[in-house]
Amino acid sequence: MKKFIILVILIIPLLGFSQSLDQKLVKPQKLYVGTPFHVLVDITTTQTDSIFATPVDTLDVFILRDMKSEDILENDTRTTKLDLTFQPFDTGEFTFPKLEFAVVSENDTTFLNTNEFLLNIESVLTDSSDVVMDIADPLKVNLGFWDYFFPILALIIIILAIVFISKVLKNRDAKTEKPVIIDSRPPYQIVLELLKKLNQENLPAKGEFLSFHFRLSYLLRLFIELHYKITAVEMTTSEIRSDLQLDDFKEKSQIIDFLTFADKIKFAKFQPTVDESIKAETWLEEYLKSFKETTIKPDAEKSEDNQEETNA
Repeated sequence: MKKFIILVILIIPLLGFSQSLDQKLVKPQKLYVGTPFHVLVDITTTQTDSIFATPVDTLDVFILRDMKSEDILENDTRTTKLDLTFQPFDTGEFTFPKLEFAVVSENDTTFLNTNEFLLNIESVLTDSSDVVMDIADPLKVNLGFWDYFFPILALIIIILAIVFISKVLKNRDAKTEKPVIIDSRPPYQIVLELLKKLNQENLPAKGEFLSFHFRLSYLLRLFIELHYKITAVEMTTSEIRSDLQLDDFKEKSQIIDFLTFADKIKFAKFQPTVDESIKAETWLEEYLKSFKETTIKPDAEKSEDNQEETNA
């Protein structure tokens, strides 16, 4: 009898601190693919126990989306309330597997399990907006005066703007075009005038030999281009020697010597003297003036012929 009483005394404390698990399923009346449902689990343990959830095999049908946990302490017990949110991703009837929790105490580990239950998952609800419906009859729109006026006005404004912009662009292009100046004077007169302006700058006295001989070379090339009708301004001295065809060999030799001397200054960094620069300018001036005689002579002969015809 004494042994029985002692055994009862030892069992009563153990009953007071036993672990327990309660579960509850919260779901809508019908479950569809993607519709969440909740599994509520209450686990009662001592305050010193630890709870661990073991991996859940949900057959890849039920996906755990969220888990909320709350502990309630009362006397020497602790109630852990778990709110597990799952979503189904397949249609048909499936068994939701049991959930297993390990309760670890000081001297032992206890496994608590939920019960399995059946769930029937239906396909996704059909969106009413995707249902094929008859096309409605076209609506009749009554347009008033202003409904026509503003579009026509906008069209007129756009046309006028296009016309105005096109005229502005044409005028701007006309202004940017450089007028073509035709000088009817003989080539030697044109180049002599340019040579006179160069002489007034007195570049040799200022020591600007490179600029001076560069411009002298350009003036001779310009005369050759205007008088002999070859693109001498764009040619090198060697190209002018090849393309310039003259009966007077002495004239061609002097031209090539003049251009070669200028090339030495431009490209070989030759430093001429003031006397050499003046001599080059004088030769170019006399060479240009020599064409004055050949121009006047035919005019004089033509005048004499006209006078003889008048006398006859």
